[in-house]
Amino acid sequence: MTVRREATLKGQWYPQSGEACVEEMDRFLREGWIRRPKREVCVAGIVPHAGWHFSGSIACRVVESLSQGEKPDLVVLFGHHLGPYDPTCVMTEGLLETPLGDLEVHRAFARALGEYPYIRRDVESFLKPENTLEIQLPFVRRFFGEIPVCLIAPAPNRHAEDVGRAVVATALEMDLSIRMIGSTDLTHYGPDFDFTPKGGGEEARAWVESENDREAIKHMLALEPAYFTRKALSRSNACCAGAVASTLAAVKSQGGESGELLAYTSSFYKSSSESFVGYAGVVY
Repeated sequence: MTVRREATLKGQWYPQSGEACVEEMDRFLREGWIRRPKREVCVAGIVPHAGWHFSGSIACRVVESLSQGEKPDLVVLFGHHLGPYDPTCVMTEGLLETPLGDLEVHRAFARALGEYPYIRRDVESFLKPENTLEIQLPFVRRFFGEIPVCLIAPAPNRHAEDVGRAVVATALEMDLSIRMIGSTDLTHYGPDFDFTPKGGGEEARAWVESENDREAIKHMLALEPAYFTRKALSRSNACCAGAVASTLAAVKSQGGESGELLAYTSSFYKSSSESFVGYAGVVY
């Protein structure tokens, strides 16, 4: 019997129907404030994962940018909220529901990754309600069609970089072309998140935007994965630091040298509050 992951967040974090999702994506792509990449072909990206109301336009542009040019054989997504001592897992089989149609897990690729000692083969942990990857799947289904996917949950520890390199090495061994998506939000600031090192008000927002989030983005652009397993956790400026580290390490192993920032904003500009979250879209 085929395992099927239900889209538990549709109608809440993003639209319920496929038609409504496409309409929302088309609206996102018409927004003029998000840059288009200078590169003709992008192989990887960093996307935010709040509800589409807050960060969908950034994620949409990044995923759409990755779909340009010749279509790949596989789309790899890194995500999940994990601590350093959580296991790193790969989903080894199943269908993934989206309002635009199901996506299928690339079983052979996922099982090959599971041969690495620091990657655990899993299914159950990917079936639970989880936003970091689910809200990206309608974008992947729209812009990549029925191309199979691989879902990976990398813990933010010393193996996160190994995971990224393993993805690239396995793709080469299997002669598969890939695109990669790392999912993370940036600083979660305010009393709702128990993180207020600069108090509140304008001073706090300025610090988040010009210092804390800017530092994380700087290391994303410079392809410095070690930052995200050593410093990002203490600075609370990448909530899925393992996903970022794996993405950057994978891009570096393919010969990448730098990234390009397409957009940055925070939830404050959609809903002013003492508690807010930063979002960035980066392509490689």
